[in-house]
Parts: sequence; C-alpha cells; structure tokens
Amino acid sequence: MNHEGDLTPPQPEPVPGAVSQPPPALSSSPSWFARYRLAVFSAAGVVLVGAIAVAAVLAVAKPNPSIEKMVPATHDVLLIANLNPSLAQKVNLLRAVHSFPDTKTDAAISTKLDEAFKDTGLSFTNDVQSWLGGEVGVSGQLNFENSADSPFALFAASRDDTKAKAVLAKLRSGSFGKKYTWKDETYNGITITSGTPTATSVKPVAYSLVDHVVVAASSAAMIHEIIDTDQGRSARMVDSADFKATMKLLPSDRLGMGYTAGKSLVASAKKQMAKPSTLGLPALKTLDDLNALQGIGAAVSATGTGVAFDVAVKLDVNRLSPATRQAFNATGRPDAVLRWIPKTSDGFLAISNLDKSIKTLLDQYGSDASVKASADAVGLTGPQGILPHLTGDLGVEVELGNNSIPSGAILIGTNDSAAMNAFFGKLVGLAAATGQQKPGAGITRTTYRGTVITSWTSSSLGVPGLAPSYAALDGMGIVASSPAEMRAVIDAHAAGSNITANPTYQAASAASLTKPAGIMFVNLERVVSALEKLPTSSRIDTKTAAYLAPLKALMLTATSQPGAAVERFFIAIK
Repeated sequence: MNHEGDLTPPQPEPVPGAVSQPPPALSSSPSWFARYRLAVFSAAGVVLVGAIAVAAVLAVAKPNPSIEKMVPATHDVLLIANLNPSLAQKVNLLRAVHSFPDTKTDAAISTKLDEAFKDTGLSFTNDVQSWLGGEVGVSGQLNFENSADSPFALFAASRDDTKAKAVLAKLRSGSFGKKYTWKDETYNGITITSGTPTATSVKPVAYSLVDHVVVAASSAAMIHEIIDTDQGRSARMVDSADFKATMKLLPSDRLGMGYTAGKSLVASAKKQMAKPSTLGLPALKTLDDLNALQGIGAAVSATGTGVAFDVAVKLDVNRLSPATRQAFNATGRPDAVLRWIPKTSDGFLAISNLDKSIKTLLDQYGSDASVKASADAVGLTGPQGILPHLTGDLGVEVELGNNSIPSGAILIGTNDSAAMNAFFGKLVGLAAATGQQKPGAGITRTTYRGTVITSWTSSSLGVPGLAPSYAALDGMGIVASSPAEMRAVIDAHAAGSNITANPTYQAASAASLTKPAGIMFVNLERVVSALEKLPTSSRIDTKTAAYLAPLKALMLTATSQPGAAVERFFIAIK
C-alpha cells in the first residue's frame, strides 16, 4: 500500500505497463504505422499479444529483460509488453481475459492471435509461438511536423534464434517480401537486411537479429544505432535520469509499460505553438511550465479483481511557476464528500481544492470586465460573494434508479451555511427570471431532519419530475434534482449509509490509489443493466451486452506530490 506522500501504486496487486500511444502527430500526413504494413502487424501484436494474454500460450522461464537496454537515448517513445510476467500477474490476467466471450479459453486466444498475423502470411501458433520470448516492444522518434517521417523500431525477444531467422526468411520470400528488393550488409559483426520498395506506396524497411532480439526498423541506420546502444557505444534511454525518475513512480510488477521523453515532447510542442494558427489566432510563444516536463510514463497490471492502468507525469519542480508548484503541493482529499454520497449512487466525482481552482481561473481571466461582471452577477464574487466561504470540496453524484431520467446532486463544501443558502437562492432567482417566471413562483419549502429544503418547480425546465432543490448543513451545500434525492443525500450523511459502505465501491477502491486527491467512480454493472432495459430501438445489441457483462465498475483516482502526478484507471471485472 502507498504511504503518505508516496505515489507508487499498491504493490500487492500492481499495475503493469500500459501500451499507451505516442501523442498524435499534428500534421495531416498519414501516420507511419499506416505506411508500414509490417509495422501495422507488429503494433497490433504489441497491443494484442501483451494485453490479451500471450501468457496463456507461452510456457517459458521468465527471462531477463532484453529490449530496454537496446533502445537509444535519442528515441522519444518506448512501449514494451511483458509476455511472460510474474506468476501473480499471469494468473490475474488470465482470469480477466477468460471472462470475455471471444477469449474464454487458451485456444480462443491463440485463434485471435492467428487472426492478428493473418495479413503478413504468418501464423502465430505455427510460425511465431515456438521462438517468441518474454517481451515485444516498439520505440521511435516523434516528428509532429511530418508523422510519416517518424523513425521507429519494433522488437521481439527470441528464445530460439534459428526458428526466428526462419520466420524472417519466410516473411522475406512471401507476399510481403515481394514488395521489396533485398540487400544484406554486416555492421559490427551483425547481419542487417534492408528492403528497398518496388512501389512508391511502400516505405523502406530493415531487419536484423541483435542479441537474441528480432529488430525491424524503418531504416538500416536505425538498426546501426540500436546495435551501438546494445554494445555499449551509445547512450541508452533507460539510463537517463528523466526515465528513471518517471518510471520510479509506477509499479515494477506489470504486464507492460510506456514512456515518452518530456524534453523531446516539449521541443516538438513548442515548434507547433510557434506556428501561425490556421484559425487566424496568434501563435503561442511561451508556456513556461512545459519546460519542467521530464517524462510521461504508463503501466498496465492485473490484480485479483481487475486490470489497472497507471499514468505518471514527472516534472522538475525547480522549473515550475510558483502557482503551479503550489497547486501540486496543496492537493487535498475529498473524504468529506464521500460521507454525503448515497450508498445507492451509481456514479460520482469527488475532488478537493475547488476554491483554489476558481481563484486561479479568476487570476488569469478576472481582468476581463465581462468575466468579473458575470462572477459578481451569479454571486461568486463581490461583497456578498460565496468564494471566501468555499472549503474546496466538490462532489457530483448520479443514481440511475428505475426511471428514464437519472437523479443526482451537486455537493459544495462551505464554512457558512447561510451564505451558501443565499448563493443558491440567487441562482434560482436568475434561472426563474430567464424562464420568465415571477420571483418566488414555484418555490416550496419543507423541513427534513431539521434542515429546510427549498425546491423550485417550473414547466420551463421541460423534464418531468425535475424539481431542483437546495439546502446547506454541516459544512456542505447541496443542490439536488428533487426533494427525494435531497433526502437521500441528507440520510447518507446523517445515518452513515453512504457510498463507502457499497461493496462494489469498496472492491474498486481497494485496488485504486490510496489517499487520492480526486476520485471518479462508475458502477458499470448498473449502467449495463440500465442500457439493457431501454426501449428496443435504443437498447444495446446482444453481442455488445455479452462483452460488457463481465465489467463490474471503473474507478479513476489521482494524486500528486511536489514535481509529480499519478493517475490510476482501474476496471473491476467480475
């Protein structure tokens, strides 16, 4: 489990390396994945083989990682899928994968893998499985200006070099290979084969077997660089301080990982920012906080109850602006909000530091007269403004229920109930005036558990059963969709029957980040059930329902510390 200030996700059931995509190129030119048929097959293999459970069909001793040490420091992006993870990861992954219709058995997984290799003229089970080792990966250099000119390399660890070479020869002599003229060369004792395309629609390609790893790249020059890196003549990505600092924030026991070098990403982004906008807007010249970016890392892992995706952003705290540094240091915890969310809620968002976020926005745009006037008009700022009375807590909860229209509530932390009630009253007055309703029309007041609930009904709302209601008590201002929902929120707080006692929430929370600054939760089981009850014309089809049926819940948790932020997206599987 995490300790205070420690962003490393819980270790008992880690979160493996995600097969995250590099940021999309901003150019309109075709993606280089689309330009390389071999790359399409290999990238599909990275995602499908790593995330869908080649562990089910590979029974090999766990090898030492061999791909990371080959990736040059000049590369900007690295993705690696671990095909032979730890026993715990393997068991947890298979449990999750076997929950879905098309992957219920190992044979079904093999069939899917064969389909992924089909266009290359190869079969996974007949041509690849016998030699494929514990890792596959891809690395490359980002080119935002021309994505077709983004050099890349694909890696596949080999446990039988003879069989691996045989497959490369088969690929070369097959339908794929006929699109090229081939030439062999030797570089530092290693044979590299280069393919020159015979048609302009095909891009050059090169391949080699380097230190028991099959390498396919966009050029022989890139393989030269990989060989130099593997043999110690060039710097490695994994030895950089930025890589180490970023990946340290993520679980080490994982199914896969991804990394994007911060400095390269920033340099590319700045080039784009400096260009005149096609919309006629002025080019952005500076964005100082960008300079602090050291790296973005990701990891995917399987737990006993689902699959987790972690993303970490590492920043050089010394290069952050004072305001941004303060924002990272001052994150709170939304525990107070959880105590107000009804146990029966099907989804919610809970965050802290709402007041600081509003103040930051006003600092940036408050000099605009129209912005200031609007903030004063709604009662956010001004002599009687609510902003000084906000504690920072914010929650939004939704319950699907049995009606076609969901119910829900907004929760806002306050240190002055009277000021909050006045703020809500002002908002209702403005809404009524917009709907051309006389002041006070449609307003009713009831008392529940000693709290006055003010409700507003109006035909202008256009939603049957919608009667916005507000109240403020015990440090929380509440706006609910109806008096009934307001009573449910008050009961959750007064009687302790809140979301923290919900078994589905408890299971998802146990696998998420501890002490988060923000939480988003969705009860997927209830959502799918509601979708299946929709009228026939809107109902999801049977096949889609079968794929969604194993999903139980999703939870997104986020936290930060000086110079770093981590998010975990967890999907609970039945």
